[in-house]
Amino acid sequence: MQKMHIAEKSKRGIFGILRELLTYSNKLKLPAGIAFLFAIAGAVLTILGPNLLSQITDLISDALTSEIDLAAIGRIGGQLLILYGMSAVFTYVEHFIMSTVTLGLSRDLRQDLSRKINRVPMGYFNRVSYGDILSRVTNDVSTLQQALANSLPSMISAATQFIGCLIMMLVTEWRMALAAIAVTVLGFALMAAVMLHSQKYFTARQQNLSTLNGYIEEMYSGHDVVRLSRANEDIKTTFGSMNAVLYNAEWRSQFLSGMMQPLMTIVGNLGYVVVCVLGSALAINGQISFGVIVAFILYVRLFTSPLSTIAQGMTQMQTAAAAGDHIFDFLHEDRS
Repeated sequence: MQKMHIAEKSKRGIFGILRELLTYSNKLKLPAGIAFLFAIAGAVLTILGPNLLSQITDLISDALTSEIDLAAIGRIGGQLLILYGMSAVFTYVEHFIMSTVTLGLSRDLRQDLSRKINRVPMGYFNRVSYGDILSRVTNDVSTLQQALANSLPSMISAATQFIGCLIMMLVTEWRMALAAIAVTVLGFALMAAVMLHSQKYFTARQQNLSTLNGYIEEMYSGHDVVRLSRANEDIKTTFGSMNAVLYNAEWRSQFLSGMMQPLMTIVGNLGYVVVCVLGSALAINGQISFGVIVAFILYVRLFTSPLSTIAQGMTQMQTAAAAGDHIFDFLHEDRS
């Protein structure tokens, strides 16, 4: 059985591929910048919500000994409705822009790859199979486009939400904020460890997928020769070996990336427990109001949920980096 081909890392890495894309297409810069601004604005508006909910909670808790100020609650509720409505609109516009731009980018990449096929020297096709090149035009471009359209804006929004929640928590109650940060640091450490270990398998997946596609294309195009030479069994054995290699790389990459979401969920739940216990102790001592605890429970959710978004996004961006390497390696191939 063949050994799984595992590259140490993506040649360019995630940020290298992003720089390559910005250099490749000037049409991507302005729309992407606008989409990121909408993503940041939507995240900021979402962050302001828990502070208003804290005010509503304090108004209701104060009414236990007096009359409820329904007018004040109604005003704050109206502000919340406007905030969350604007946040939803900004998020929709952001995803619409990125989907439109990246679809155009994938069209341009496929056109340039098609032109490049006719310009590379014939000796290149002795080194690289037709199926490998076909995989770059179809599978790799689609993988890159989907990651740019879906994962990248979500990661920008999640990073903004994470930083904004950190600031709001420190302003609201620094002791509870430090407790939540300590739990989050644990989540970052786990996510970094998994990412460092999984990148080589994502790269191996893309490389082995191209190799398998190339072999399949060659065997089907030479099907008559295969039958005449009675090499059916040998080809089945070779295909089974290559398929097992791809399965091994796919299984390892998906298993490691699949660990991120449950790990972040555990970290988020642990953050809830820490905030509730510490907040209850501070509330009993009269150092904070009940509304602060409610706000912090929401802040912890908004603070830890970006970790899951970033973890999932990094999984897709790792695959996109490997796909981008395949695409730009071919586009930069010498013509002579």
